[in-house]
Amino acid sequence: FNIIIMRTATLSNIKRVVSVFILRQNNNEEAQVALFRRCSQMPTFGGHWAAVSGSIETQDVSPLATADREVGEETNLGELLGDYGHLLNSGLHIDIARDKSKGTFGGRMIRVYPFALTLPSEDIHLLSNIEMQGTEHDKMKFLTISDFLGMSDQCVPSLKRAFHHATSGRYLDLPQEIREWEEDRVNGAAYLARKAVDLAAAHTQSGELSEDELSIAQSISILRPSMVPIVNAMNEFDRRVKHEGYGQIERVKDELLKSLADEGNRCVELGYELVMNMYKSKASSTEFVIGTFSRSSTLKSILQRIIESSDDVSAKVRVVCSQSTPGDEGILMATDITGASCLPDEEFQQQVIDGKMDVVIVGADCVLSEGNGVVNKVGSKALASVCKQAGVPTISSADRWKLWSDIYCPPLEDIFELIPSALFDHVLVPKDEEER
Repeated sequence: FNIIIMRTATLSNIKRVVSVFILRQNNNEEAQVALFRRCSQMPTFGGHWAAVSGSIETQDVSPLATADREVGEETNLGELLGDYGHLLNSGLHIDIARDKSKGTFGGRMIRVYPFALTLPSEDIHLLSNIEMQGTEHDKMKFLTISDFLGMSDQCVPSLKRAFHHATSGRYLDLPQEIREWEEDRVNGAAYLARKAVDLAAAHTQSGELSEDELSIAQSISILRPSMVPIVNAMNEFDRRVKHEGYGQIERVKDELLKSLADEGNRCVELGYELVMNMYKSKASSTEFVIGTFSRSSTLKSILQRIIESSDDVSAKVRVVCSQSTPGDEGILMATDITGASCLPDEEFQQQVIDGKMDVVIVGADCVLSEGNGVVNKVGSKALASVCKQAGVPTISSADRWKLWSDIYCPPLEDIFELIPSALFDHVLVPKDEEER
């Protein structure tokens, strides 16, 4: 079973654009979304309804920068609000295949980076004075979400699907157990990816989907886009089911779960070997202290195995968990590991500064391409910075399902942040078959 992750080197034949859905809600009324009809003379999709959209230009440092610029060019929100960048929230990108792009942009695949811009509901003047500007559109209208999702007018490809991506599936009708899974803020990405595979297998039904419909697996992936193994596993689930048929769902599920487990075990082996080498080099000491942060099933396996192996060496292994606010997952992590203790985050960092930690190891929810960074729980960056300044070795451990192929960081939920790889002494990812 191979992990199918598109390499960055193969992504040059992609046209990257943003799509920004402006949302407003007055009191208890149903939320509305702004739609813009593209002028008939536009070179692409003339006469089609769209959101605020535009190409990512070379001077744009990120899709967010493009979204900010396009909203300023195509609406008067800059005049009404001044700064509105903080109101933009990104969703998981969506790819529109060449056969769906109607020959635009030289027949390239279109990668849409969707955003939702939710206007403050208390400003009635603002909500009623939004206007379009520029030359790309000839009409603007607000529709309720239900009217928009039910409209039959001609729209740019996958507009409704992009809306669901932009709003992180908020308006999708999904089974209750998927919504409960979505709310899990305690368990790590590896655990939640396995649960996602089970849910996708349990709720996927046969039948062709329209251009704007999302499969169950796609719906699951947009709920937690920062956790890349979920996104990768759901993409692979759909790919395999489409190729092998709905009658093979159980086999696809079993093989995916095995691959997730196997890659996790390889990650555990790599982390175990590195930390054990550090431990053995200090075997003359009376104690070897390992610090950790947040809660990860992968880290639990690494640390538990080290503790069990340390009986053969003189130095005692002690695991200390940072409390990991917000969420306090470190408290649970301490109960998962034999003999572990938990400290408030500030006290934990002070112990790092005071030289009372031998190594700090954290997990990862995503490893960016080209070594450009790691996504993990909020607080990881501050901890890695403290470790760097104190000279304490810091490790981020990830399996290959956590590799992200796009050139831009995935959408970051509030509880996640991007940490530069340079803050870690080691970013551990097992090699693929060709590299071994």
